[in-house]
Parts: sequence; structure tokens; C-alpha cells
Amino acid sequence: MKPQGQKRRTKPAKESAPIYPIESVDSALRILRLLCQVKELRVSDVAEQLGVAQSTAHRLLSMLVHQGFARQDERRSGYRPGPQILEMGFAAIRDMEVRQYARPILEEARAKINETVHLAVPYGQHIFYVEGLESRHQLRVGLRVGEFLPANCVGLGKALLAALPKQELYRLFPSQELPTLTPNSIGSRDALERQLEEIRELGYARSQSESDEGVGSIAVAVLDKQRIARAAISVSAPLVRFNPERDALWIDAIQDAASKLQARLWGDFEVLGRPTSKLSNHVD
Repeated sequence: MKPQGQKRRTKPAKESAPIYPIESVDSALRILRLLCQVKELRVSDVAEQLGVAQSTAHRLLSMLVHQGFARQDERRSGYRPGPQILEMGFAAIRDMEVRQYARPILEEARAKINETVHLAVPYGQHIFYVEGLESRHQLRVGLRVGEFLPANCVGLGKALLAALPKQELYRLFPSQELPTLTPNSIGSRDALERQLEEIRELGYARSQSESDEGVGSIAVAVLDKQRIARAAISVSAPLVRFNPERDALWIDAIQDAASKLQARLWGDFEVLGRPTSKLSNHVD
């Protein structure tokens, strides 16, 4: 019911073009749409789609890279969506379903374990922290909401990478050398593959002093009905509070949280393994 006296809003006609179009702006926006539709764009692709010279396409792409809306794969000379697109996307859905569904689930998990919990999504070689709640302990892990970190350096990222087929992992990491944040970070693709195999068997990922000294985490992927990892949930704490009894409690709490988020987003279906009896003492 509309309040009395309030004028009815008319829906803008999407097909109506501006009276005074700005060609360069229109071209840049069309490139942004292309970046969101395909995995990679080349200068020749943009030139063909826009009907412009390759030199013009290159200048437009360079400006989008400069502003963070695109990033260039130097090895392949192609262009992919940049971090600014993702940040704008999450700004747009800040009050929509994913975070609305995730927030109470994270609150429930934090209440069970009183440690910092995070929700993150994949972004190429990195992850993006979408939501989180801090522990109430005086000594605690701080929030990273809004940050990007290398996927191989955190439990959340490894939980997401473990759900990828081998060819997709190789596409993301074409070389053996991986980015590192601490001396304990996984620095080679071979070492990462070995650990991902263990994660698949256990059903959860661990990290210890890989992104920050003295900090550990346990993470579980949130899979859709096609078993594609769309997000991951983690518990993070100072390493001094890790022990086998707490590990079991924390793993159970975040696996339960991941299952509930899956059910909220895609319906109730059985996709997560919960092998909590096979706790790993492996130090990453």
C-alpha cells in the first residue's frame, strides 16, 4: 500500500538512450559489461565488439586498468574484471540476500565458539572478505571485511581451491611459484596440490601463521547444487588457543554454518562431508 499523497513512480525505460550520449563513456561501460560476461577479453575482442580501432580499444582498457575496473594478465595479454568491479558489486548487494542470510548464521557460529568468524568469496588467485564477526576475547583476530588476500595463504582460500578441478587450478596458478605473506605460506603449486588433496579428504582446510604470524584458522567451503564453491566460512584465532578439543568444536560449528547457508541459498541438500573424527595435526 502506497502512502496517501505519494506520487506513483514510473519505471524508467531501459531502451531509451540519453539525448546527449558521450561516446567514450558508453564504450567504457560496454567494456565493463563484456568483462562481466566472459572470463577474458583481448584488445581485438573489444575492438570488434565496439567497432573501433585496436588503438582506441587499448586506450579504453588501459584507463579501466588504471581505475581498477580491469586487470591485465601479463602472461596471456588478456584482460579480466578488476577488484573495483567486485567492490561495487558487493556494495550493491550489501543489504541483499547473501549477507542477510549469512549474518545470523555467522552470529550463531560466533556464539558457539567465541572466536572471529569470516565469510569470503573467490576472486581469481585471491579471496574477498564479505562479512565477519569478531571474537569477544581480549586477545583476538581482527576483522578483514573488504580485504583481498592470496587464496593459497589462508584457510578460506584453500577451502575454495580444494573444490576446483585440476585444470582450473592450473589456469589460476600457471607457474610453480605462488605469492606468499609469511615464511609459512605455501610457496609452490606442488605443495598446494598436496594440501588440497588432504583438504578434500578431511572436508575442511587449516592454516597456521600463513597470512599472519601467530594466527590460525579452519575453513569450510559453501557449495551450490553443482558442487561449485561459491563462498567459504572460517574461524580464526591466536594459535595459543588451538587444541584438539577446540578444533573439534570449531570444525563442527563452521560445517554446520556452511550447511545452513547452503540450505538458505539453494535449498536443503546433502553436499558437505563432515568427517570431524579425522582431525589433522598438520601444520601448514
